[in-house]
Amino acid sequence: MSPVAGAISGRHGSRPGQARALPELGADAVARLPSPLRRLLVEIGQLGQLLGQIFFTAVRNPRGYWLDTLDEIYSMLRYCWIPVFVSIGGFVFLMSNYSYNLVSLIGAQSRVSTYLVMAVTREISPFCTGMAVAGVMGAAMTADLGARRVREELDAMRVLGVDVVRTLVLPRVLAITVMTVAFALVGLLMGLGMGLTAATVVGNSSVASFMGNFLSIMTTPELVGLLAKIAFTGLFIGVICAKKGLTASGGPEGVGKAVNQAVVICFIAVWIINFNVNAIMLGLNPDMLVNR
Repeated sequence: MSPVAGAISGRHGSRPGQARALPELGADAVARLPSPLRRLLVEIGQLGQLLGQIFFTAVRNPRGYWLDTLDEIYSMLRYCWIPVFVSIGGFVFLMSNYSYNLVSLIGAQSRVSTYLVMAVTREISPFCTGMAVAGVMGAAMTADLGARRVREELDAMRVLGVDVVRTLVLPRVLAITVMTVAFALVGLLMGLGMGLTAATVVGNSSVASFMGNFLSIMTTPELVGLLAKIAFTGLFIGVICAKKGLTASGGPEGVGKAVNQAVVICFIAVWIINFNVNAIMLGLNPDMLVNR
């Protein structure tokens, strides 16, 4: 055996304790990264791990958590409908008046509905819904799980053999995802109603011309893109808030920090998801850019 081969064999031989596993090499590579990037990778990995646990427990035994999910849906409906509808309705009514005044300058009052499709469906409805759900139910979810964490209730449940992810996290993530989609659809209808009011009651456009232009530009890919976007938004809000609540530490102050971090991350995620889904949707369907 040559000296080089002997050195390689001695360094990476098959004897126990000498071979280095791939996970250890990966851990060393992550440890050498800058601290902000390392924390970001750890956060993403923990979110992916929690999402995998939620998906696995939901698919492996798809029974036993639907009643809890319905209770969480009712709780969301009771606490979230006012912030969602007020934010969407007020925002759309204000922007509809601005857009109506703008198109009136060129004598195209009936074209305000074209603007509403682009503004309400693609931007205002999913954005306002995601922000309201994250700020109300996401914060409440993080605070509840974080309080259980610092009081060691979660540890007590694990000692008793209770699956915390299936019992506490899965129903809430499902409820947030389902109700975020429902709120976005209702918000779309409310935005349409506010725009119609601004165009026909405040302005002098007719209902027939408004609805005709709206239905001519409102396509199936537009609606599918809205559903996909808001479903991803609700899922990410649920997983992020659950993860921050489950890993909270440091007493009441730590719970407050976890809530603040969860809401901020959810707001950033809403922007990122909205931008990426819009870019993919418009890239796959160039006809959506046509003003009919």
